[in-house]
Amino acid sequence: MHVIAAKAVCFKEALQPEFQVYQKQVIKNSKVLAHEMLNFGFDLISGGTDNHLILIDLTSRNITGLEAEIALGKAGIFVNKNTVPFEKRSPQVTSGLRIGTPVLTTRGMKEDEIKVVAGLIRNILENIDQENVIKDSKAAVAELCRAFPVYASL
Repeated sequence: MHVIAAKAVCFKEALQPEFQVYQKQVIKNSKVLAHEMLNFGFDLISGGTDNHLILIDLTSRNITGLEAEIALGKAGIFVNKNTVPFEKRSPQVTSGLRIGTPVLTTRGMKEDEIKVVAGLIRNILENIDQENVIKDSKAAVAELCRAFPVYASL
């Protein structure tokens, strides 16, 4: 019964005008992230996005999805390694990186902040072996998170 009640609450929330505004912002943020990453020279599967996430193919950069996931995670940017079409690496390593925007949107971030996040991702991936870059990026991520707390009213 608790599952039915939870679904009822979710459906009620999804019918609210605020939810539509939120979903539209999720898509805007995802499109900005895709645009920025393309401008930085990253290869995106499908050349962009029409939904809440992007998938970056790291094959041409000689970075595995696992290496990218770990480096970004050290800086407080949590993503998922992901296989890409015609994948040559194992599913435990991968050649791709999946990045979503719902969490950033939930925190209240909009296009300008997404550009900052994209720049941090770029900087880390282009300097993946440099711990000082990851450390500096982690500080920038922490500052951004303080400016956009999960529970702003607390």
